[in-house]
Amino acid sequence: MRRLVPACLLAASFLSVPVASTAAPVSLSLAQGVGKDMVPVANIPYTNGTDLEFATVNGHDYAIAPAMGSGLRVINIDNPEAPVVTGFLGCNGSQNDVQVRGNLVLMGMDGSASSSSQCFTQLGKTARVGILVISIANPAAPQAIGFVHVPQGVHNVTWHPGGRYAYTSDSGLTPYLSPAPGGQLQIVDLVNPNNPVHVGTYTLLGDRMSTHDITFNASGSRAYVAALNETYILDTTNPAAPREVSRIEDPAINISHGADPTPDGRYLLITDEQAGAIANGVCNVGGVHVYDLLVELAPVKVGFYALDPTNSATATLNNGNLTCTAHVLDYSADGTVWTNGNYAAGVRVVSATSVLGRPTELAWFTADNANTWSAKTYKTKTYVFANDMERGFDVFKWVPGLGTVDTRPAVAPLSFDRNTMLRPGTYCFTR
Repeated sequence: MRRLVPACLLAASFLSVPVASTAAPVSLSLAQGVGKDMVPVANIPYTNGTDLEFATVNGHDYAIAPAMGSGLRVINIDNPEAPVVTGFLGCNGSQNDVQVRGNLVLMGMDGSASSSSQCFTQLGKTARVGILVISIANPAAPQAIGFVHVPQGVHNVTWHPGGRYAYTSDSGLTPYLSPAPGGQLQIVDLVNPNNPVHVGTYTLLGDRMSTHDITFNASGSRAYVAALNETYILDTTNPAAPREVSRIEDPAINISHGADPTPDGRYLLITDEQAGAIANGVCNVGGVHVYDLLVELAPVKVGFYALDPTNSATATLNNGNLTCTAHVLDYSADGTVWTNGNYAAGVRVVSATSVLGRPTELAWFTADNANTWSAKTYKTKTYVFANDMERGFDVFKWVPGLGTVDTRPAVAPLSFDRNTMLRPGTYCFTR
């Protein structure tokens, strides 16, 4: 005998029932989003986070985290899962990108701060574009100790490994007319950090675009210059007088943002900041192009890493528009992985030993409101520290083998008491 089973059709407002998430509850300040083998463990909220560097001072580890329009935070990361802001230097200019050597920080001023800003009142100087030299010998009280005016502005500044010189980038989109038509990089002498001196200009003679970012190899004998629509290799054996070795012109690279050699010097990874970080609407362009430097005079392209649209599906910010593009790239201390901040596509960890063809992505996390400028490791690969335009300072833990991660708030399923199941608008029948 066939059993009669009652069945009910619920009113339309109850037809769609959300599926419960298995995500564990998280603090609202932690990143809410999805990822693989990576979990958010800490956040210090602020806006307009840009570059990120590190220092060890008196046995303690610090992240040096600037924010455009506000200033420089010194953050203790002895316990990466409980970071603490220990010092702050107000400086309301831009872009405030930093480089660190020992207890000294170089901060680029692309748009000058107010002269009443702390970073200039400490010096007793009028605010202008250039390089600020900041001491973090006392991490609780960062102190501006030197400044040099660089008329072209300083989008970024890179310290030569020898310690005496620094090269500046201005990311100009039009050529300079003097000393010759061309883009430029500026050379600053830091032999006296309290009184740095602008000592020279090197003119790029390709398509006359200026430098965006510059990276030196470990010995300082080479500089790799990302110059928007070209990438240069310079001989910097004499850092006061660089000379061109070769250049890379790749029509597939929309904006050559950064050029970073692998630690062994064999490959060069060029990040493409597609459309200059203007919303591009897609996640499979603006990646990382890999060049073999075996023949330095003629580098050969051997790989390309693209952001995967499927694991960037939650990336929606940057003024409400989708921007997925590679940005600041950095190698781990052991040189086996590189990390990248990818604006709305969040944080990625990629193999530096598997770069041919499509480099192997090892872990990632995309916060729902990510606008990540930089993401780097320090000493160990376990923790990735990010500086975000929207979220501030984030810390992520890389846990190989963890699998899919979803930290978005759980959605409670709808439930009905059987005594109230039958009500107007609910119709039952038997079959």
